[in-house]
Amino acid sequence: MDFLFHSIDIDVRIMNDDDIPFICRADGDESQKNMDYLKRQLENQEKNECIALLALYNGAAAGYVFLYYRCRWGGMAGCNIPGIVDLIVFEKYRRKKIATILLDIAEDIAKQHSNKIYLDVCLNSDYGAAQRLYIKRGYIPDGKGVYYKEKICETDAVCRNNDELTLCLVKEW
Repeated sequence: MDFLFHSIDIDVRIMNDDDIPFICRADGDESQKNMDYLKRQLENQEKNECIALLALYNGAAAGYVFLYYRCRWGGMAGCNIPGIVDLIVFEKYRRKKIATILLDIAEDIAKQHSNKIYLDVCLNSDYGAAQRLYIKRGYIPDGKGVYYKEKICETDAVCRNNDELTLCLVKEW
């Protein structure tokens, strides 16, 4: 098996179709919706739109990330730059540097396509650790304010502080 990263505890490789049930079990979400979502991402990988990276911790699925080469979602959708979609580390594997390793690999790949990368982070407190991680890594707001359902949230607009309320962060090199 070809690993993009290998250490004593952590391995990262490209995700494949056989990983879907393995990931869903590890995530505790074996719903058809979750399986279909992962299958769509892998179909996009087959079309060379993205790369799907799977992190393993002592052989167990620990998290994943999708890097789209020309991301079509979020604050910089349609700008033809790479975008991070769904950096996920399962609860029991957090604080083990897995997110950092996944981001390192995704950023290295993105550098082959552009001089910048972006991601959208949710603003509710559930994502506080992610917000801090991205800022520490040099991601800065795009300057357009917050987005709600992928549209700029205008001044005085009513919105909900759920997973649809995001801030677009950009990193340049």
